[in-house]
Amino acid sequence: MRGIIKPLLSCCLFFSITAQAQKVAPLWEDFVKAKKSGGTAVLPDFSYAGYGFSEMAIPSVSGKKVFKVDDYGAKANDGLFDDAAIQKAIDAAEANPGGGVVIFSPGKYLIAPDEDAKKQIRIAKSGIVLKGSGSGAGGTEIYQANMRINGRQFLFKPNDSKVERLTTIIQDAGRETFAVEVKDASKLKVGQDIVIRHRSEEYTRLYFAPLELKPEWTRLFGDNGGMQIYEIHTITGIEGNRVGFKNPLHYDIRMVKSASWNIEPYHALEECGVEDILFSSNWKSYPEEFVHHKNAIHDYAYEAIGMEYIRNSWVRNCEFHDWNEGVFIRSGYKVTVENTHFRGKKGHASVHARTGYGVLIRNCTFNGAQHHGAGTGYAAVGTVVTNCTLGTDQNFDIHSGHPNATLYDSIDGGVFYNLGGPLGGHPHHGKYLVLWNFYHKSDKEQHYNFWDMSRRRNYTIAAPILVGFRSNKAVTFENAGINELQGQEVVPKSLFEAQLELRMKK
Repeated sequence: MRGIIKPLLSCCLFFSITAQAQKVAPLWEDFVKAKKSGGTAVLPDFSYAGYGFSEMAIPSVSGKKVFKVDDYGAKANDGLFDDAAIQKAIDAAEANPGGGVVIFSPGKYLIAPDEDAKKQIRIAKSGIVLKGSGSGAGGTEIYQANMRINGRQFLFKPNDSKVERLTTIIQDAGRETFAVEVKDASKLKVGQDIVIRHRSEEYTRLYFAPLELKPEWTRLFGDNGGMQIYEIHTITGIEGNRVGFKNPLHYDIRMVKSASWNIEPYHALEECGVEDILFSSNWKSYPEEFVHHKNAIHDYAYEAIGMEYIRNSWVRNCEFHDWNEGVFIRSGYKVTVENTHFRGKKGHASVHARTGYGVLIRNCTFNGAQHHGAGTGYAAVGTVVTNCTLGTDQNFDIHSGHPNATLYDSIDGGVFYNLGGPLGGHPHHGKYLVLWNFYHKSDKEQHYNFWDMSRRRNYTIAAPILVGFRSNKAVTFENAGINELQGQEVVPKSLFEAQLELRMKK
């Protein structure tokens, strides 16, 4: 199904979730039929998310060489700062072929002895895993003592991010297909990860048509304007100038006169992880309660982990207490955040995935500990948030920059008003935002106009797809694309798990 789904007006009231029998969602039946026939389903295939496209488990680190931070001068519970010793242990692991596991003993380690935001603990090579002794009682705690505004304290990022054009796409290609025709495939090879990049006002207008675009959305217009398209793929085959991919396109690629569709290399760290650690900060002692966008301190004073240009990597079995920002992922590919929980004094953002393809956020709880629960933005593609719990009136962070094909799947709690991002970067989301078995929890009744041209803090989402939407208060919608089986939990309960199971059977 190509083009924008025709907007419709739907009125959705609270229904008892116990009085209704579960039904198989027609859109799921459409998806299964399309997979069997080779057609294009309405729903994107979200199963290509997470470590190894979720075809394998995150690996155990038991066979990797160990580097204990204690051996490099760090000592838990001594009241001294451990930044330098932790960095020495990481440097030693990076010097080892194949990397290693940086081990933290039980106890509390202190970081950030001053407020210099340019200082951070840096991981710049593949194969580095930060592993604690557990995120619960008796485990490892890493505590940021001083604020460092806009300074993520553990930053995974390669030193080399060189960009070059390898070739261009020369023919249209449909969404949910697996191949493109290029001008010259001589610089491409099987197994290579590449980025499809495009930006033009011309394509942007085709993509959003027939929806109106506001002139205040300034990043969309002009010779250097347009939605930024950044979609990562792995090459599985090359026949002449036809290039096949492991993972599906989520954009309809259309040739336009004003700009080319470029293929570039994707440079990234890989096989990096963070696990079994409690991260905490001194945000809890700041003498003000959090106010969204009050100032830089409220939004960015204490930020834990940054992961940029990183593939086949993970954060698992961690806790984040009292943070302005927990985990920030930029240009991640096949990244999993799982069994990770956010608690404590309310802050700004929990997990945010921007650009990239296939970030999976699974089995996490957000507990109202940040203004934003798990979110996405700025050209991210195929982000999946599944089986997670949010607090009442805690919102997801659909942070403008028109991400494409996002799934919120089997979610308990949360809302989607007060979306973030600058006005010039709207719309908040492009097409194919899917809310599947989403249970909305708010203190008041809510009305969502998904393409509101009148308000600054609106919900500019291009014809979202709602299946099995339920709520504890009355909720009404305008300009939804599809709203299927309102008030009932549908089968399958998890779209992500069902799509993955179907793919693995094949």
